[in-house]
Amino acid sequence: MANVIIQIYGIRTIEDARMVIDMGAHHIGVSYGKIKRTPGQLTCEQAKEIFEGVQPHAIKVGLTVAYDIDEISGNLEFVLPDILHLSGDIEGISPENVQVLRDRFPGLKIMQALPVYPGVPLEEQKVFDLVKRYEETTDFWLIDTKIEGSTDIGATGVTHDLEVDKAIIKSTSKPCIIAGGLDASNVAHAIRVTNPYGVDSFSLTNFDHPQPGRGIKDPVKCKAFIEAALNA
Repeated sequence: MANVIIQIYGIRTIEDARMVIDMGAHHIGVSYGKIKRTPGQLTCEQAKEIFEGVQPHAIKVGLTVAYDIDEISGNLEFVLPDILHLSGDIEGISPENVQVLRDRFPGLKIMQALPVYPGVPLEEQKVFDLVKRYEETTDFWLIDTKIEGSTDIGATGVTHDLEVDKAIIKSTSKPCIIAGGLDASNVAHAIRVTNPYGVDSFSLTNFDHPQPGRGIKDPVKCKAFIEAALNA
């Protein structure tokens, strides 16, 4: 049995949140904010309802792609997660401004998304310089796929070279959650190769054709992913 944290993203309803937690997920990820910035982003009111309505042992993760720390602070003042996931272009918020957020919200953990480009050799990845610059102001890394031309990190459903993840994990003292195209068919292999702190799934645990206004998490895919991760 693998001793890994399982993080499920794309939670948009209390029902989906409770479902994946009952299946064995440890972290639930919700994208929210007062200003609409990404498809499927919830309002602060909706996020608060979910966070207050789930099992108390679940770790609540709030995602933002915003760069303005006052905007982010306003969202956090309305509903404060356990972990804030900074998922925009990492250099959009300086380490100094990340520290401002930490000072404003003592006890809030920061999870910084790290961009890994598919098809780019290990020695040409820029992520290792970013680890050095931001390590002091983060509590967790989320290693995820970034597509050229995209301003955000992740939510692609695209895999990248696991050797990059493995090298990042060895280079840092902070816990690493790996992401990027993970599903029930490949998550156990990814765990064995990289030995991460945790694994994350968004795109490939969603329904193929979500119905508007409802949750997007497919219970069959979620259960298979969680079981494969736990049994790796």
